[in-house]
Amino acid sequence: MVGLEPRLEEVMSLLGESDRSVCMLGIHGTGGIGKTTLAKALYNKIFHQFEGACFLFDVREASMKYHGIVRLQQTLLSEILEEKRMKFNSVDEGISILRHRLSHKNVLLVLDNADQLDQLEQLAGECDWFGCGSKVIITTRNKQLLIARNVEKTYEMMKLNDHDSLELFCWHAFKLSQPPKGYQDMSNCASRYAQGLPLALKLIGSNLAHRNLEEWRSTLEQYERIPERTIHEILKMSYDCLPDNAKRIFLDIACFFKATIFVRIEDMVEACDFGRFYFEVLVEKSLISISDNGTLGMHDLIQKIGREIVRQEAPSKPNKRSRIWYYKDVLKLLRENLVSI
Repeated sequence: MVGLEPRLEEVMSLLGESDRSVCMLGIHGTGGIGKTTLAKALYNKIFHQFEGACFLFDVREASMKYHGIVRLQQTLLSEILEEKRMKFNSVDEGISILRHRLSHKNVLLVLDNADQLDQLEQLAGECDWFGCGSKVIITTRNKQLLIARNVEKTYEMMKLNDHDSLELFCWHAFKLSQPPKGYQDMSNCASRYAQGLPLALKLIGSNLAHRNLEEWRSTLEQYERIPERTIHEILKMSYDCLPDNAKRIFLDIACFFKATIFVRIEDMVEACDFGRFYFEVLVEKSLISISDNGTLGMHDLIQKIGREIVRQEAPSKPNKRSRIWYYKDVLKLLRENLVSI
């Protein structure tokens, strides 16, 4: 990511590589500003220095699932200890095992996108849970969460300046560091809509890629017509521009299949006319990603937009929506016999 190296150096200095005490570092900032990207770059740079390491992506989303914290505890132990996933049924049992198995182990742990104090207390409660020299990195939008947890070392992610914003936009729009002739003014205009947010720059650039000047003018006019021009509405434009079948696959992923191995939904994609083509459109538009091991990725802000689109189908009646993803909603509808099969 453009502008990543200087930020990486700053957080490295905050961590203090030679410090043998257990260090907790909080990275905070608004959604879409690159906290996860920075944390992942830091993780990849230093994980080999530890006896065990684990990066827990999107703790907020994962903890909302059935037995979410327990599953996160199991994943944490499995990855750090390099063992098969342990079986236990309660958060308290997980805490006891974490403290017992990791207290003498030098570990690196990243809790990505945490938003509740109990998540931190149940996954990295006290410094004595981990051995000397361990590092715990927390990314969050909520600075107050870090204060409540007494995290003394913090790093605030700032928006990109105009120069870096334009460069990042151009990499996604043109695969170049600068706009080509004829696109300079429109590129400056488009990058300003993103308000310095890397996620928005990536999406707007990807949305305009491979289009001619007239298509650029038309798309920028649509951005201009957005009443309040909030980041939510700016990002939603990428969805609005999709073909119908791509929209359907996008909403399915947003509601059900984020963090799923692609092969598990391959049949669903193939069942849609030209499904693989539309799936590739979502990748090209930067609305989804596929990791090296085939896992589907989607930024939680983009996922939130997708789920809000579905929620707006029937705001007060989940049973009237095209998709229901929250397990508590499903249980409620089943108890009240409001689900038709």
